[in-house]
Amino acid sequence: MANREKQILQLIRRDPFIQQQEIADILGISRSCVAGHIMNLSKKGYIKGKGYILSESRYAVTVGAANMDVTSYVFSKLIYEDSNPGKNKSTAGGVGRNIAHNIALLGLESYLISVVGDDFYGKTLFEQTKLAGVYTDYFHKLSGESTSTYNSLIDEHGEMRVAVNDMSILEKLTPALLSQSKALIQHAGVLIIDCNLTEDTLEWLFSHAGNIPIFVDTVSTFKAPKIRHWLSHIHTLKPNRLEAEILSGIKITTLADAADTASWFHQQGVQRLALSMGTEGVYYSEIGGVSGSSPAIPINIINTNGAGDAMMAGLAYCWLENMTLEKSIRFAQGCSALTLSSEFTNHPNLSCSRVNKLLELRS
Repeated sequence: MANREKQILQLIRRDPFIQQQEIADILGISRSCVAGHIMNLSKKGYIKGKGYILSESRYAVTVGAANMDVTSYVFSKLIYEDSNPGKNKSTAGGVGRNIAHNIALLGLESYLISVVGDDFYGKTLFEQTKLAGVYTDYFHKLSGESTSTYNSLIDEHGEMRVAVNDMSILEKLTPALLSQSKALIQHAGVLIIDCNLTEDTLEWLFSHAGNIPIFVDTVSTFKAPKIRHWLSHIHTLKPNRLEAEILSGIKITTLADAADTASWFHQQGVQRLALSMGTEGVYYSEIGGVSGSSPAIPINIINTNGAGDAMMAGLAYCWLENMTLEKSIRFAQGCSALTLSSEFTNHPNLSCSRVNKLLELRS
């Protein structure tokens, strides 16, 4: 798709009733030029019928957290109440932002809906996300607000000793702000959301997504319960063992327990479950379909941050590529393994070819 066609399609997604002259004025081109591009989009199948009825698209929309991860490492034994020699590292993060970033790296059209402040961290996050290939039309910069941050202190053994998170800005990602993205969401191929969002925001998304498949990242045991009453609206759920236990009330120690947990989730209406079992791999199950266990991929682990986000991105990518659940799980594990082997939250060279090559080597 040509760049000008992408711009026109984005404007139509934002407002399906927009007039051709209005598009021409926004883009600084003639109305006849707009008409020609719309005709091409219709021939390519992106627009069907009159009134800019959009065809089912292969783009992904992610709604969730965007924050700056600030990590401090000490070089020797940690001394409290004193200054410690070490190093500080800042990286772009946030569950939703990481997922959208990875989907773009895998080569698909990826939109992020989130909020940042108009401070240095916000500008950095916005620029890095856009450079990754993510569409940032609905990545809102809020004046006078502080960008979400996560500060952690790592001791001489590599263990996290204390962390402070300031994610209050996510309270500003309200249903009123999301309503600006309603058309974009309702024409997506998949909607991915994370449980960092407020309960009101989650309720709006579950209530207004229409028939779009919703993929949910539970984030943590503390935040997972927010979706307890919305399980019937979820297509694909990706919890870890503890998060699944919190939601289901079932203790998971064996694969048989994982199967029982999957059955419970299916009874609540969840279509697909990708349950992370740590070093034991992933237990997966599809309502009325396949189920099984996929072993962990052996990899030299450098950094665990972002591995789960990469897996969710892989699952969303495979859904849009019409892959089976079994193949989707393995591909998603490959995305996660590559991220584990990188010092960055998002592996800078993540791609379909690299994932497939890794899976071939480990097969």
